[in-house]
Amino acid sequence: MTQSSEKGRNNFIDSFSDLLRLPRAFWIVIASFVIDSSAYFGMLTLMTIYLSTDLHWGDERAGVTVSVFTMLVTLFMLGVGSYAERFGLRRAILFALLLTFGGRILYSLAVGFGGRAWITVAVLGAVIVVAMGEAILQPVCYSGIKQYTDQKTSSMGYGLIYAVMNLGIVGIGTLSAWLRPAVQDLIAPPTGGADAGAVVHFFAGFSGSGVQAVNWACVAITGFTLLGFLVLMNRRVENQKLRPDTAEQNAGKSKEPLGKRLKEFFTGGPFSNTRFIFFIFMLLPVRTLFAHQWLTMPQYILRAYDKPVADKMEWLVNWINPAIIFIGVPVATALTRHINVYTMMIIGALVSAAPTFLLCAGPSLPLLITYFVVFSIGEALWSARFLEYASELAPPGRIAQYMGLANIPWLLAKGTTGFYSGIMLARYVPENASPTQLHSGTLWFFYGCIAMMSPIGLWLARKWVMKGLHPKHVR
Repeated sequence: MTQSSEKGRNNFIDSFSDLLRLPRAFWIVIASFVIDSSAYFGMLTLMTIYLSTDLHWGDERAGVTVSVFTMLVTLFMLGVGSYAERFGLRRAILFALLLTFGGRILYSLAVGFGGRAWITVAVLGAVIVVAMGEAILQPVCYSGIKQYTDQKTSSMGYGLIYAVMNLGIVGIGTLSAWLRPAVQDLIAPPTGGADAGAVVHFFAGFSGSGVQAVNWACVAITGFTLLGFLVLMNRRVENQKLRPDTAEQNAGKSKEPLGKRLKEFFTGGPFSNTRFIFFIFMLLPVRTLFAHQWLTMPQYILRAYDKPVADKMEWLVNWINPAIIFIGVPVATALTRHINVYTMMIIGALVSAAPTFLLCAGPSLPLLITYFVVFSIGEALWSARFLEYASELAPPGRIAQYMGLANIPWLLAKGTTGFYSGIMLARYVPENASPTQLHSGTLWFFYGCIAMMSPIGLWLARKWVMKGLHPKHVR
């Protein structure tokens, strides 16, 4: 073995072993974020089904509602998430978990409210409360990663929280794939069984559906997360910071008028760098594919595939992608951390977008699995590096603001995709349609063409963009 290869092997191993010396708070922050995120994605995966079927809202209205919900999560990061950061890590995370817990309870109970108007009010109220909680939790937890790591371990810290979050999605997908069809079969068993159906009707909530059973399981998961964080993250543990953030210390000290502070925010920092703005917005088209993972994919699988595949929908949506991300992100981060971010964006966006055209051939389980695998490899190549780039670019006390800016294209992708995803589903993959009435290939051709705009645009502008990005962040 040559000296260079031996050094590379040691650096790769050190990337993982260095994490073991980080403070206990680092692991508590990751665990809280990951477990709550599993509840978030567990409900999000089934949200279009819950709204369109359990609440009888239809594909179009359900798609718009889910899109607004996911958009609010990102939108609130710019305001509530940024503001909550100054109150300290522990208090901000506790408040965020309290919001998500209460919001999910209201969301799960909404179907039992009398009358359409009350159901709508309950769902919209729950959507706003949960979105606010998630908007606080994500940037504050990423701020925690920065505070409990140093320059040497930050890349792996960001990669780890993203990877383990996806492991949590695998877990909730496993639970959901077992619980949803099991409860549904008990409610409407092939040979009857009215007594069993009555018992499950009480357990699952007012609607008595498999989706409702998963909703309540996610409520319980959030409740245990809140309790665990409250017990484990005391003041002594919280104070073991390697890179203290100044947001809390500077809270309330600014005497400048609001107008002046807003002007400084929007005219300084990354806003003044047109190359950076182009860079993050050029990722918008490929990000629409991520929104389709919950806006389109669950309904597509349930409608276009036979029952054995449809019953295991969560295995496909919540297993393959998160499992590959869990394994691939730390490995990809360790192997590519010395490659500049922009190059990784081009490669990753291309690998994520191209496999969409495999689905143009129509419903095929091997092609569907291949799509998820290749798409996930592409995500592993660029997703965590992009989050690291935005967080490390931020000056002290402004992580939430910079992450909010970096997530604006994600906000737009989530906010716009839902306005046409329901219409496209109803037209090309309608509910209860015969095989001859399904035109899913056309659906995925349109989505593939949209996604390919990202790698093509990034590649065409590579010389101009890389010329102006800060050398520290294009290493």
